[in-house]
Amino acid sequence: AFLSLVARMTLMIFFSMMLALTLALFCCGCKEEDVLHAGLNAEILEVNVENKTIRVRNLDRSGQLLLEECTFDCSEAEKEDLIIYVKYGTGDVTQLSLSDLQPGDDVILWIYDSELSKAESGSIAKLYEIQLGTQRFS
Repeated sequence: AFLSLVARMTLMIFFSMMLALTLALFCCGCKEEDVLHAGLNAEILEVNVENKTIRVRNLDRSGQLLLEECTFDCSEAEKEDLIIYVKYGTGDVTQLSLSDLQPGDDVILWIYDSELSKAESGSIAKLYEIQLGTQRFS
């Protein structure tokens, strides 16, 4: 009888610790999701290939997501081949490099919320993807 009481107490302690460990691991995995803002319209004002940045002017009339002018780090987008051109007539996609972009081009930007808050504070934020909107490639 004493042995079965010790075995029950040991099992209770074991299962309690497993439950606590499971809850702790589950809560560690619960982080806030970073929202990806897609389709922000802008015009390129300057391309700096050496520093891998672009300076853009906001073309969104509501002005809710971007400041009037922002500078963005394009290094990750270029490294991941996420600077693209979509030919609207056919839907064909072409990979571009930063040197293919030029002042006056209309672009469509993808940026994560965490990076957008950096841009709003005046820091240089990283873009996730850039799509050249100006239809100048055949």
